[in-house]
Amino acid sequence: MHHSYNNRQEEETPFILPQYQDSLRATFPENLYKHLPPLLRELFEGIDNTYERDILLLGVLTVMSGCMPNVMGYYDRKWIYPNLYTFIEAPAGSGKGVLSWARLVGMPIHKMLLEETQLARQQFEELKREKAKQKESDGQLLKEPPYKLLFIPGNNSASSVVQTLSENDGAGILFCTEADTLANSLAQDWGNFSDVLRGAFHHEPVEMQRRQNREHFSVEHPRLSVLLTGTKGQVFRLIPNTENGLFSRFMFYSFPAVPLFRNVFERNGTDPGQRFRDVGQVILEMYRYLTDKQEPMPIYYRKEQQEHFMTLYKSITEVAFKGSGTPILATVHRLGLITFRISMVLSMFRYFTHPNKQHTADIKIAKIDFDIAQEICLTLLYHANVLIADMKDGSKMIQNQAKYERFYEDLPEEFTLGMAIQISSKINLSVSSVRRYLLNGRFEKVGQGKYRKLLKKVEGEQMNNEQMNKPE
Repeated sequence: MHHSYNNRQEEETPFILPQYQDSLRATFPENLYKHLPPLLRELFEGIDNTYERDILLLGVLTVMSGCMPNVMGYYDRKWIYPNLYTFIEAPAGSGKGVLSWARLVGMPIHKMLLEETQLARQQFEELKREKAKQKESDGQLLKEPPYKLLFIPGNNSASSVVQTLSENDGAGILFCTEADTLANSLAQDWGNFSDVLRGAFHHEPVEMQRRQNREHFSVEHPRLSVLLTGTKGQVFRLIPNTENGLFSRFMFYSFPAVPLFRNVFERNGTDPGQRFRDVGQVILEMYRYLTDKQEPMPIYYRKEQQEHFMTLYKSITEVAFKGSGTPILATVHRLGLITFRISMVLSMFRYFTHPNKQHTADIKIAKIDFDIAQEICLTLLYHANVLIADMKDGSKMIQNQAKYERFYEDLPEEFTLGMAIQISSKINLSVSSVRRYLLNGRFEKVGQGKYRKLLKKVEGEQMNNEQMNKPE
């Protein structure tokens, strides 16, 4: 299942995954595709390679998440937009090429914005020439029109990405199928850019100063979607650990190297890109429909979905923490937000493409879209664990976590320090580690050298089958 990547030291801990990884799946369930909104479903018919189909779905959802102006949802005490960040990790030449089709669903919007820009620029140049001819002095004061586009090229500096966002009312899609391009163009500036990405994920204001001419750009409410692909080495170069918070904002999917050579001459009589272009036209109509709205369109979970969501994520948090320790917690918390965003994207598209849509002021998320989003996120948790385990010291942390969990299970409800040290010696935990561990909030001190476990009951002890439910 796993090939260690070449920067790894031979003597490092072997690759270890948490036990609950076995109850997760590496790919999206087959029947998930049958329940996508009808027009989307057609895009994936005839793609037999499971991994290609999965990364294409993530790519299409990510591009669509950047094509929904004026769509908002209320989550964790603030209004959020549907924007998603995705990183497809794959060896060179392994079939990531299908992601170029994902780009096609956003191209009609991109072309429309570019045409508007060209037109505005022509008018600007004509006006400037006119003013110069009339010798009017205010010709110099004319403001250049903004450069409108949807896809932001990956070979940009951090400040030009922020400038592009500011010229596009804060919206755009950073689409880069070679993460090296991004790594190279941002080599000096990656730290700043990483800050921009972290802030933009939550639509927090981002600012950037251009060094050469001290220009200053700021974006009040960025709505940025990001789709990157690269090798595992590139992932770790851009996001070396889980600590700075960028890791948890991305949906990761690790695409294995498959030893197959595809039939490069097969034609099947159709251009597969055409379907994506057709869906792109529908997305352009949706974009115009949403842009014309006077008021934003709120989208939300029904009460019973909220309850199901809370039960699921409380359970996942407990199980994941027991298996992987602290590094996974931020990922689990953000997966909650990502689940919500994926269901926003699916339900908005389902609503817009419904043949008998009633024009409403808001949209309730369909149960099926909630289920699909949940399935996708459980698979993303699988992939996040694979990458965390392969990061520097990742496997070591998972091993330690398993050791502490066993120690916790073996302790009686009330115990003395002496008993704890005795139990810990069986699993090779040092006395100083035990003393530190007893201070971590899972125990209370009830007397001199005496402790009691704080038994926090979390709803749903295990990720049971009901919670791993498949779309009906």
